Amino acid sequence: MKRVLGTIVNRHLNYGDLLYERDFPDWFVIRGAQTYSWDWTAMLVELRRGAFFFVQDITGWQTCIVSDHPSLTPEQAKLLGEAYTQRLAAFATSLPGSESLLRSLQLDGFEVNKEKLMLVPLEGPVSAAEEEDRITKLARTSGIPESALVLKHMADAHSLYTEGKYHSSLNESRNLIQALIDGISVETDRHAKHSPALPGGAANRVDYLSKVGFFTPDEKAALLSGWGSLSAGSHPGVPEREQARIGLILAFEFAQLLMLKFTNWRTNAYRAFS
Repeated sequence: MKRVLGTIVNRHLNYGDLLYERDFPDWFVIRGAQTYSWDWTAMLVELRRGAFFFVQDITGWQTCIVSDHPSLTPEQAKLLGEAYTQRLAAFATSLPGSESLLRSLQLDGFEVNKEKLMLVPLEGPVSAAEEEDRITKLARTSGIPESALVLKHMADAHSLYTEGKYHSSLNESRNLIQALIDGISVETDRHAKHSPALPGGAANRVDYLSKVGFFTPDEKAALLSGWGSLSAGSHPGVPEREQARIGLILAFEFAQLLMLKFTNWRTNAYRAFS
């Protein structure tokens, strides 16, 4: 919602004309202008609650303003509110300065049909917001060292992507995984004192974690393959934007895998899994 607001709030725009041109119904435009004076924060909140579609007279009686659905139930109103919120998000991508919003929607698993003003789910959508929430919770509960640094790399990778700084975003995705590998390796060496010495360098530390039993051979191969995918410039024919988007998703998924394993590894004295 914040990204939509950042694009749609512009006092120089004539929202009535713009929404009429994009076939928003009369009752929607009139409600936005007369009741809310285009206060988009209030409108989006009321759409989410479903209250946007009802007016109340002095006696407290509520009337539905949706001409096609005059008998909306509260549950139906919330669903309709979500549909109009998505339609407004699609509308916002046609406004000046909307490039960041469009990239964020793509990262959250949506393309925009600007003709029909629809958000269209991409094949196999991954919500960046949901993935970041999971990583944040794991970073706070898994005991992973340098959790603040891990979360900073994650936030920077996402924000740089939405700003169109794809090369820098890909580097931060790589740094996110490297910070986790380093932290797990150092903690394992500090607490368990395995016979292999702790080496330097991310690739060497992946090998170290394999030798001490943290990674299976298949996991080691998958991680190194993913690590290679996070190397900027190593994928001829793939646009830089797509490299950054795919890299960010890969980093989020590998980060969760690493922290889930570390939680159990730590419980078992950095030597085994249960």
